[in-house]
Amino acid sequence: MRNGEFHRKSGLAFLTLAALFCPGKPARAQSAPEQRERRAPNLYLEQDRAVEREELANFDRFLDSHREIAEQVRKNPSLVVNAEFVRNHPALQAYLEDHAGVRQQLKENPSAFLRQEERYNRREGDRYRLVRRELASFDRFLDNHRETAEPLRKNPSLVEDKEFVESHPALLTYLEDHPEVREELRRNPNAFLEAEIRFDRREDDLDRYRRDADFDRSRRTDDMDRDLMRRHFGEFLGGHRELAQQLSTNPSLVRNQGFLENHPELQEYLNANPSARQELMANPQAFVRASQPFAGNGSQSAKPPGINAIPNR
Repeated sequence: MRNGEFHRKSGLAFLTLAALFCPGKPARAQSAPEQRERRAPNLYLEQDRAVEREELANFDRFLDSHREIAEQVRKNPSLVVNAEFVRNHPALQAYLEDHAGVRQQLKENPSAFLRQEERYNRREGDRYRLVRRELASFDRFLDNHRETAEPLRKNPSLVEDKEFVESHPALLTYLEDHPEVREELRRNPNAFLEAEIRFDRREDDLDRYRRDADFDRSRRTDDMDRDLMRRHFGEFLGGHRELAQQLSTNPSLVRNQGFLENHPELQEYLNANPSARQELMANPQAFVRASQPFAGNGSQSAKPPGINAIPNR
């Protein structure tokens, strides 16, 4: 080998070794830090977004609890940085003092932050309606499948038990047909079942309220009808003093066919008002007594009321 060739190859070998062992900038040693540097901005961005979502959620809850303030600031976002407006609304002032992040966001750009809050509020409203619809659907299913409802309400995690689900074909079919409910149960079965139990109780309370309200309404209607019948019959008696005196002495005469035939005006009245006839025949003493305050000072010539003059039941 020639001398020059030897030295050239030796130099190349030396440079190769130097490149391997030199502590300058080895590519493999720097790959991890460089990756961390590239990931860091994304990590900070995600953290910022999480903080922003929390601030939006917090401010949204505040506005939901203070409708008057919400209505004004949503119409005019600049009010949140108006010192006089804030002073005149102590709840808003206290809130901003306790939530520096929200205060800073509002200070930087109130319109943008309020727009984000409105979008958040709409999304939350949509989600609430969706979850409520899912709860109502699942509640109806459980109401119709008591054998499934009882173990599930005691142990919500059973919805994730494949053996349990497959042993309850109705539940399996329901979950296949209702992917939204299935997803909610998968995310947090305990929370969803607890919400369903609360929903079920509210529905029961609402049903009881409706039944009670219907009963009260019916009772009030019955009472009003009875009062109207008594008033009406009292006014009739006020125009027939002799008849009124006889019935006052002996109300049960209304059950006497001979008495009715001798008083065609009474017979005509009762034929025209079957509801009053029914009440009178059922308890003549009580009905006549209740009608007497409405008799007034009628005239003998007063005409009997026309047919269906009072509501028939």
